[in-house]
Amino acid sequence: MLRRRIEYEGAFYHVIQRGNNREHIFRKEIDKQSYLSKLVDLKKQLGFKLFGYVLMDNHYHLLLQTFKDPLHKIIFSQNMFYSRYFNNKYQRSGHLYGDRYKASLIQDERYLFAVLRYIHWNPVKAGLVKSPEEFAWSSDRVYRSNKNKEVDIDFILNILSSKRQEALVAYVKQMKPDDDHVDFETKKIIGDSDFIESIQINKVDQEIHSGRISLDELLRNTGVSDLDYALIRGGSRKRHLKTYKELYMKNARKHGYSYREIGEYINLSDSAVGLYLSE
Repeated sequence: MLRRRIEYEGAFYHVIQRGNNREHIFRKEIDKQSYLSKLVDLKKQLGFKLFGYVLMDNHYHLLLQTFKDPLHKIIFSQNMFYSRYFNNKYQRSGHLYGDRYKASLIQDERYLFAVLRYIHWNPVKAGLVKSPEEFAWSSDRVYRSNKNKEVDIDFILNILSSKRQEALVAYVKQMKPDDDHVDFETKKIIGDSDFIESIQINKVDQEIHSGRISLDELLRNTGVSDLDYALIRGGSRKRHLKTYKELYMKNARKHGYSYREIGEYINLSDSAVGLYLSE
């Protein structure tokens, strides 16, 4: 079963999404530009901050901060748009992305630099370039050029110094390779031990006292992909979705949801839900 993500207003996240079977999700530079353009549009719509990114051929990394709109809404919207764009352009069908995206909660700005450095060094470790600034599709060049384009560079640079030139010099030092060799892709929470423990305790406490799991979580816990999730929410009757629908409905009933509540969430009538559950 998929575990509930830790989401709250003002949280920092390191997000990773890979192509299905690690296949390419970007074939040409225009694909990466289309991805970034949509991400910038979403920033305006959903009000999150983007502090870093790297677009590799078969996966991407994002470093962002959410506010009113939760992380899952941001990533779902971005992935849905780009999946449609990619499939239409290359006349393909099926899932573009592989497993559910990874999202690591970051404690605070003390850990942002380490994660940002990890992101920017991704192309170097892959053998594509010799240094981060040589790679065209990461936010490293944006910081070094001091241009507030698609990335919100002010937050990071202002932490380093209130004087911009001093901040830029400090940034270059921060981006030098570290000796920690931390694999941030395997960490669900990035922070000190007290923070990790407090988050885990609060998460358990919320699950105990929340009364019941949300319909969104129940649907996602079926293991459904982002694309099929959107199809189900839209009321699609495609045959391969039946297993996910039935599991979602049965679990929703166990948590006390009515036929009407279950059906409204996936654009089905009360009677249609009843038919599914009677089979």
